[in-house]
Amino acid sequence: MLHHRLIIRFRDKEVKFVLFTLFLTVTVAALSAAFELTWRSAFVLAFGMYFLLGWFAFKQNDIFLKKLLVFGIAAGITELLADCWLVQSTGTLIYANNEPMVACSPLYMPFAWAVLLIQIGYLGWLISRKEKMWVSIVLTTFLGFAVIPLFEHWAKGAGWWYYVNTKMVLNTPYYIILAEGLICSVLPFFFKNIHKKDYKWQLPLGIIEGLWIWAAYFIAFKLVG
Repeated sequence: MLHHRLIIRFRDKEVKFVLFTLFLTVTVAALSAAFELTWRSAFVLAFGMYFLLGWFAFKQNDIFLKKLLVFGIAAGITELLADCWLVQSTGTLIYANNEPMVACSPLYMPFAWAVLLIQIGYLGWLISRKEKMWVSIVLTTFLGFAVIPLFEHWAKGAGWWYYVNTKMVLNTPYYIILAEGLICSVLPFFFKNIHKKDYKWQLPLGIIEGLWIWAAYFIAFKLVG
């Protein structure tokens, strides 16, 4: 009984911390847009938030969060393929000038994706603990529709990136909104498997998620781009 209470108390601490990081991420992104803080704020936000999550994971010896950090960065690195496609093939995505780059993307981009996938996926995983998997997938898809496009909208004001030559709501293309819902839709299933299984799963699932990001953008662009 004592062991069970300790697990519940530990999980409550984990939930509060991840939700706090999501709130902090949204706040910094909004402030970056309001005060035009340039790509440097994105750099600090992405690296800072990833290492904040890492600090908590190692301080608390949080095995689940450690696995999610590997999943997230594997997805973020693989997502660089999607970014190159968006920049070079669609011609709709424009990044800020004179910032450190890797391939076609800002150097911080794999970490930015890692943080957002962990935060949104964690919410989806919490839902999946109480609801059927299909319910958590639907709700997490709508979280993707709602939350990630906020960052797309703020990115232009902040001087991070912007879009051209495509239909948009405010600063966010229709196809980006659709794609980011699709991107988040698989996270509850992935996170449930990462939570249950040993360390060998988070890396391949992260790579699959990164490839799914590219596929989701491709599908969405063909449908509504």
